[in-house]
Amino acid sequence: MSRHILILNRWSNEFGEYHRYVDHRSNRVAYLTTPAGREPLDEQLAEAIITLPDLGDVAAVTTQAKELSTRYGQFDHIIALSEFDLETAAELRAILDVPGKDSAEVLKVRDKLVMKRHIEQAGLRVPAYGPANSADQVRELVRRVGLPIVLKPRAGADSQGVFVCRTQDELNRLLTDESFTDYEGEEFVEGGLYQVDGVVQHGRLLVVRSWQCLAGCLDFAQGTPFGSVANDDAEFERRVVSYTERVLAALGLTDDVFHLEFFRTDTPVGDDEHADMVFLEIGARAGGGQVRFVWRDVYGVDLIDASVRLQIGENLELPAMDLGTVAGYLMMPEPPVRPAVVHGVGSLRGRVPDLYDETLPPPGAVLNGTGGARHTAGTFRFRAPTAARVKQAISRAAELYELSWSPAQDERDAAGTHG
Repeated sequence: MSRHILILNRWSNEFGEYHRYVDHRSNRVAYLTTPAGREPLDEQLAEAIITLPDLGDVAAVTTQAKELSTRYGQFDHIIALSEFDLETAAELRAILDVPGKDSAEVLKVRDKLVMKRHIEQAGLRVPAYGPANSADQVRELVRRVGLPIVLKPRAGADSQGVFVCRTQDELNRLLTDESFTDYEGEEFVEGGLYQVDGVVQHGRLLVVRSWQCLAGCLDFAQGTPFGSVANDDAEFERRVVSYTERVLAALGLTDDVFHLEFFRTDTPVGDDEHADMVFLEIGARAGGGQVRFVWRDVYGVDLIDASVRLQIGENLELPAMDLGTVAGYLMMPEPPVRPAVVHGVGSLRGRVPDLYDETLPPPGAVLNGTGGARHTAGTFRFRAPTAARVKQAISRAAELYELSWSPAQDERDAAGTHG
């Protein structure tokens, strides 16, 4: 069946190679992309490629989408895989009369206040929370929930723009130096951070697995190595699966690849088997960092392929996951002074047991602090029979890791690219 598909793309790596997921010869595929996102696109196979400086400019995106629709005909589907493009895609569907997720559905997985309200109404634990759009609102929230307080953009991702204030002095300085728009605040939850990745179709979980984070996402953004290990505690995993099903039902996620985060606290588990879990947030997209790589390499599930197929309404047939193998990964943060020029990173191949792959920035790469979890000072991927062995390997890798770098000296250095 031939379909007419519009894709919003900002990815510049292999996950932007949509011709691997959609047959461009039997389907007509047009793109709206950023300059960096144009690189992996197949110019010969695409119906049209329009480059825009910023996909966040909704007016410009809408104008170009209308023009493409007028020139080439009605679109059957609009694909947006980046979290930052979900809302725009929903608006375009309404404007161009294209089926798919609408703005109300997307709001539940983009607006942290809205998603927490739905989770709370479903009887699951959430941090005490509230809007934080002014100094007065923040102070009122602190009076209600106390310190520490976490302030974050309502539609943010990748820990960008997140602040944690632990003392009144820190709060006073922050409110003096910063202004807040579309922010939310929430109590600081003491507990271990867990992530859950999976695929749901027609309301049924097809694959799912939880991961214990060895640091927090905010810690990584502030310069701490980030490690993550698949859970191999069967009883806890059973509870995680039932918890995930309740979260998905509360938010109406029935046909999605998702990335869920929650805290595991020391609250006793009695009649409520989810009493120790506190919801943090969820994204209706594949997890970032190294999640996509280890799912594909270790478990044989391509989360990006699943995302594309779900957005164009195809039924999925996914391989059974080998739950006897434990995957994990380590991401090293960028240097404390940025932009920084990389002189070299020591390979850990053959030096760390259970390490199966690594990605290192090449000499001359410039790390400028904007790469988030995608452009780092080195990533390492592991697999082993147990979580304990993966944790041991991650610890060993962090000990042996060596990065040689220096601050960028001039504009020519600072204009370099990530590895």
